[in-house]
Amino acid sequence: MTYGLSSPDRQDQVLQQATALGLTAEVAQLCAEVQRRYPTDTGQVFQPESNFLELYAAAKKYAGAFQQQVQAFGVQVGFPAFSRPGNVKSLDRTVEKYQGADRVLPLDMLAGKVVVPNLRGLYQVAIHVGDAFEVLAYRDRVRRPQKSGYRDLHFIVNVQGHYAELKIMHTFFDQIDAYEHRLYEIRRGLEVQSQPVTLAGPEVYPVLASVEPLMLDTLEDTSRTLFGKTWQMVLGREAGELPVTRYYLLGQVPVKLEEGPGEGAALVAYDPSRGGFVADARYYSAIKREDREPVREISAEEFRLQIERLSRQEGESRTDAGA
Repeated sequence: MTYGLSSPDRQDQVLQQATALGLTAEVAQLCAEVQRRYPTDTGQVFQPESNFLELYAAAKKYAGAFQQQVQAFGVQVGFPAFSRPGNVKSLDRTVEKYQGADRVLPLDMLAGKVVVPNLRGLYQVAIHVGDAFEVLAYRDRVRRPQKSGYRDLHFIVNVQGHYAELKIMHTFFDQIDAYEHRLYEIRRGLEVQSQPVTLAGPEVYPVLASVEPLMLDTLEDTSRTLFGKTWQMVLGREAGELPVTRYYLLGQVPVKLEEGPGEGAALVAYDPSRGGFVADARYYSAIKREDREPVREISAEEFRLQIERLSRQEGESRTDAGA
């Protein structure tokens, strides 16, 4: 839909929503400015091609030009920019999305993204999209996330008469998106099995049988959890939260774990059976799930003393073996 965002009331509403979301006053102002510049919503725009074969042909024709345009824009704004791997969405995927009664041709046959490490930069890049592209529509999916919790700034741009997608993404959402997309593909595989059934009698046959509804529900919940935690990481990084260090004992193995918003997990464990100090994600999994050995949180002093104890035992063991 097209909003009258030049009005003071609408601007105030956008600012209030952005502030309630946890954005700083500066970022909220940028958010409102981008929305003012690009008032047409992406839901109002449709591909000009009349069928998916014309759409695919047009995408193939303009893929090279779009790729160059995306890369040049990345250089202009100073952030990594990429077009879709393979340049064009596969024909199989296009046909699949064209099934059913609502035959809307996809707007992402050509797709590009710019990856930005902070919210301020995200909106500053968005302001300049119109300098490099003819912007047809825009949706702030940071302020108004998708149902799954996924967030980005979503543009539809005109590439010589063919419409393409350009996303401005936060680094964290770009990183998690590669993993979550695998969950999406599994969901799509289950959903494609659901075909319309013509009933000859009163019987109603299940669209999904056995554990498939459970799989769909669980996958959707997992995606929402992933994107929800990713957004909290974004806000934590913006707020400058410091890493938190904790110490654990996994059986007899002392582990130091440092976690911070967007900083990953720095882990070191002292395990003489594996050669001393090691960094292994399996220790992280064992702490979080408690599925390896008894897990107990300990103090920094206990961590140090346990390392000394194990080191001493290892030295005595070597002495006995050499005797």
